[in-house]
Amino acid sequence: MSLRRASNMNYFSTKQFTALGARIIFGIIFALGFIVAAPAAHAADLTVTPAVIDDHGLPQDIFNYTLTLTNTTDHQINIFAYVYTITADGSQPFIDPSLANRPASLANWITVTRGALTFAPGETKKIPVGVTINPYATAGEYHAAIAFEEGGIRDDADAHFAGSPQTLLDFTVASNKKEELSLVALTPDKRFYSGFPASISYVIKNNGDVPSTPGGAVLFYDHIGHEIGSVPANPDGVTIAPGESHTFTATWTGANAGMGQFQAALQMDYGPNNAQLADTVMFWILPWQKILLAFIALLAIAIAFAIIAHRSYLRSHHRRMKFFEYLVNQMKRNNKAVLDLRAPHLAEPPKPPRNYKR
Repeated sequence: MSLRRASNMNYFSTKQFTALGARIIFGIIFALGFIVAAPAAHAADLTVTPAVIDDHGLPQDIFNYTLTLTNTTDHQINIFAYVYTITADGSQPFIDPSLANRPASLANWITVTRGALTFAPGETKKIPVGVTINPYATAGEYHAAIAFEEGGIRDDADAHFAGSPQTLLDFTVASNKKEELSLVALTPDKRFYSGFPASISYVIKNNGDVPSTPGGAVLFYDHIGHEIGSVPANPDGVTIAPGESHTFTATWTGANAGMGQFQAALQMDYGPNNAQLADTVMFWILPWQKILLAFIALLAIAIAFAIIAHRSYLRSHHRRMKFFEYLVNQMKRNNKAVLDLRAPHLAEPPKPPRNYKR
């Protein structure tokens, strides 16, 4: 049983079912080859169960099995175990493990006793078999055979290997490599822009084991949440290597966007399951040149209005003072002690002389 079986079940999907037909064909070819080549005496001397071990796992997974061997003869026999890698197409039935690529050879992952096994007449023995998937094994289908041959010494068994009782092993190895990106930072190059274009920078780090090429877009919204523009998030198709980070820059021309506060929303996806990276940031478009010109214009208007109002006030004040002076002179001329300063509609002051100028 696998030591990590429970945690690895989610790595396998319908791929196993699509490979089922290939396995059946492979098994038929393998079995027919041994049926044609095997002498009848081998099958009668020893039986091995199970005939097939079919399993799946991840690199570094460990499996333990037990084979049951029975001597069906009435005499003592010596049995030697052989392990061979088998190709799926049947074009090369056996590959010596010592010559095979270890990460790609199931035979090199198998542990079984290679010494002589002595069986008394009718004796049954349990033979432990271990499989440790190579840590560098790539995802795919792997096949091997454990064959048992009778012989006084291993050289004798080697000479009569073909057609011996055997157990076929079929393994599906899934990849335990992960594709994982993270958003390290998302910032506008400036918080306040005097005008377009506006640039947004974001740093993406690859925390996984495989290179990854993210995609997606940077969306732009106005202050009331209406989408008004977008640019590709990775227009050059940059691939980020494992453990590395890459800084992307999205530049928005902002055609007909006006000015004010804007929001940039990063939406990136990556991997076969379209994992998401998302975040938002705010920035402002404030054309200070135009704002300064408008302020200057308003200030000039305000100053002009103040000057006009001040001059009007001075003229009115001058008229009042001249008229007051006239009334004082009249009072002196008429020897009056009281001067009537009421408003004209409440009292009718004397009419100024004809030569009086306001």
